[in-house]
Amino acid sequence: MSAIPARRRRRMIAASITSLLTVIALPSGLVLGANELLNETGGDKVDNDATISIPLTPVEMIAITNSRNEVASLALLAVNPLLQGGTIVSVPVGARADVAEGEAPRRIADSYTTGGVSALKTDVENLLNVSLENVEVLTAAELATVLAPVGTQPVSLPQPIVDTASDGTTVTVLEAGTLTVGAQQIASALAASQVGTPESTRLAQVRALWSSVARAGVVRSSDDVSTSTVATTEPPKVPSSTAEFFTALFAGEIDVWQFGATLLTDAQRNPTNADMYELDGGEVLTVMASVVPSAMRLTSTNIAVMIDIPFDNTTYAKEAATRLAFMGANVVLIRHVPDTPTEETVVYFNDTMARVEAETFTNLLGPLSYKESSEIIDSVNLRIVLGNDFVAFLGSGPQNTTTTTVDK
Repeated sequence: MSAIPARRRRRMIAASITSLLTVIALPSGLVLGANELLNETGGDKVDNDATISIPLTPVEMIAITNSRNEVASLALLAVNPLLQGGTIVSVPVGARADVAEGEAPRRIADSYTTGGVSALKTDVENLLNVSLENVEVLTAAELATVLAPVGTQPVSLPQPIVDTASDGTTVTVLEAGTLTVGAQQIASALAASQVGTPESTRLAQVRALWSSVARAGVVRSSDDVSTSTVATTEPPKVPSSTAEFFTALFAGEIDVWQFGATLLTDAQRNPTNADMYELDGGEVLTVMASVVPSAMRLTSTNIAVMIDIPFDNTTYAKEAATRLAFMGANVVLIRHVPDTPTEETVVYFNDTMARVEAETFTNLLGPLSYKESSEIIDSVNLRIVLGNDFVAFLGSGPQNTTTTTVDK
């Protein structure tokens, strides 16, 4: 384990142990892990199967460069386990890299300028705590080619998209307002960045552009997916190129997530007053453990935890994940499950030492009940299913709690 993930976990969220009212709620629309994860749709079926593995969730990082060979936009293409649809995760290029102690602060986009794609890949992996096997740097023209299936889509821009060309001239790529755009226009806009303009002014534009791409995805109901899977003579192919990743995304429903970013203004963390931003570590953990669990890295030698969320509320997911990370656990998978929440928060375990570790979680999770399970989830030590007790605990803030034990 490197020192960087360990430091990240220690400083993860001081705010995560405050009351719910002080938490910045995540935007709506997050797919908290496909229902197909672990080949089931409920919260308890995992106890009725044999040894289970977390399925593959393929992911590719794409960096889109402008005419000055700078990274203008950065995104992860996360395909769901069915290999049909998924999530486009937009990452601010001005995000502060998770640097080693004594190393000068830098934006992740700057690592591409100084060290190329390999340096950029390393910074993104460390920042998001994932392993990336597929990485691609694309120009606007190359991106337009793989976005060809988008056709024409509507996009609403709060302000014009402006680019600084390689000769220093300013070019308006897209005007503000509601427009109909094609692949070339979307690609050119994602590759546009104006010198001297804060990235914070571009984030809404970038999200809008990726949302227009997402509209080209095929919306399927659960019945549609089941029928499609049965009728297909060949299973979908695991993508290995950018074109294949977009093909897989367009085969299903596409969600878009853009990480929030806070401008760093303090001289210690941003001594050169660069256009540099802090990501919310809790948001990053929640999104990554939801959409690319098979790419997640362990940040310590402590236990690995899976969280089931039977609530349609991403704030609860973020709170649970960050509190567990604060206590040193590795959160490796988060799912939204359609079950009706129970009163108790239940911890499923099949190892006595894991249960002992879980007993230390009550100060930040509230009352916990325990159920022994004979089944094994590969690379997971505990499965925690949140209950109404957790929601009530958030409302009352951190406190000492009494642990409840249920029948094994």
